[in-house]
Amino acid sequence: MDLGDLGDLDDATAPDAAAVIRGWADVPAWVDALVAARPFGTVSALLDRARAESASWGAPELDHALAQHPRIGERTTDASSAREQSSMRTAGDEVAGRIADGNVAYEQRFGRVFLVRAAGRTPEELLAELDRRLAGDPAVETREAAAALSDIALHRIRATFAVPHLTTHVLDATTGTPAVGVGLTLSTVDGDVVATGSTDTDGRAALGPDVLARTDHVLRFDTGPYFAAAGVPTFHPFVTVAFRVTGTEHLHVPLLLSPFAYSTYRGS
Repeated sequence: MDLGDLGDLDDATAPDAAAVIRGWADVPAWVDALVAARPFGTVSALLDRARAESASWGAPELDHALAQHPRIGERTTDASSAREQSSMRTAGDEVAGRIADGNVAYEQRFGRVFLVRAAGRTPEELLAELDRRLAGDPAVETREAAAALSDIALHRIRATFAVPHLTTHVLDATTGTPAVGVGLTLSTVDGDVVATGSTDTDGRAALGPDVLARTDHVLRFDTGPYFAAAGVPTFHPFVTVAFRVTGTEHLHVPLLLSPFAYSTYRGS
């Protein structure tokens, strides 16, 4: 089944919807719960329900979902896994070899393949996570693996519906209205531009891919041109907000703006 938007999933037959949802995580009770919960109306509602239904996952769900799951670094015909593990194509021989050996050691110790959300992680980060978890307590590791399965499922939902990882909302405090047309540039702290855009008529914008690299980023707001267009002098020609990406959860970075001051916070 090809999905154009969430409406296609909401309107699909139960078997077709189940086939799509199973591609996010092959956990039968979770699949059935999401099929029954339709219509969702918004991707946010779908994500919230998917997260809630996965909160109790443990060893049985892991064993079922991982029965055919590829190892990290292993060639696979599964399109989602191949895309998520694309960074492994850049892995050096030493790192790739250590990951392969670690996979074997992990399976011998825990009885299942090592599972981690690979999207947005470098081979070195994947190796570090494997080493850390290989030394962990089995009960703790089951919880970590279940959390990773949920993380992957939520990431796949966002990827399916092309939901950007980052959103913003700019409010002009001097007028109490949305700041329309504020130019935006999202980049890494090293200066690599990830995405550009501008705020819409509600002062909002969504930027970036469905997952950002786990590193520090900078969001630049071109406030000078915005105030110049309104004929208002401003002290700040632009505003930059630096933030750290540590996972795949949605990030909201709002800005409350005036000509001579601004504030920001981590939104939701």
